[in-house]
Amino acid sequence: MDSRPDRTGKAIVPVLACVLNQLCARNDQLSLEPKYVTKFHALRPPGITIRDYLERIAKYAACSGECFVLALVYIDRIIQSNPSFVVNSLNIHRLLITSVMISAKFFDDQYFNNAYYAKVGGVPCKEMNSLEVEFLFLTNFSLFVTYDTYKQYHTELRNHAMHSSCEFPELAEETSKKILFKQEEKNEGVSMMQTESPQMTGKSQAQDMEMTSSTPF
Repeated sequence: MDSRPDRTGKAIVPVLACVLNQLCARNDQLSLEPKYVTKFHALRPPGITIRDYLERIAKYAACSGECFVLALVYIDRIIQSNPSFVVNSLNIHRLLITSVMISAKFFDDQYFNNAYYAKVGGVPCKEMNSLEVEFLFLTNFSLFVTYDTYKQYHTELRNHAMHSSCEFPELAEETSKKILFKQEEKNEGVSMMQTESPQMTGKSQAQDMEMTSSTPF
């Protein structure tokens, strides 16, 4: 399995991080009642930024760029299906590693096992397993994404990149712009259907050591 970061993912990550930063900044102003605390909530916001965390996932998870768009779709489904669930700085990191892992399992032909994603996300494997189950229940196990829905979310990310006050130095290069803005052409005719894909557990020892030495939490 190619462990190099997907070029599309590298282009989408800063835009997605900007969107989620704005969402969390707004929701952090709301009071959180104890009864609404979930398995995804930390006691305090992690020291790593949303963007750095997403870049870490993109670097080590080696998933397709589409997974980051699907992750956004799934998180939005949780918000829509659970009115009391508020995405903020306390839960966004665990939501991201779980949603990207599930997206990769659902969409990609190859993916790593939960233990590997746990290392990437900086959480114990047992907790990763628990987060996965909780996430699936919060989404009502609704993982299928139509092409029209995918296109809608990707277009919104594209528009955000064009009009947001956030800076995206990665998109300054014409090649990166084409990767992000023309992703629809790549996905034309793609059907987001679940496939029975093999788990990929192999990785280089150097990559594993590097990842372990830079645990995010």
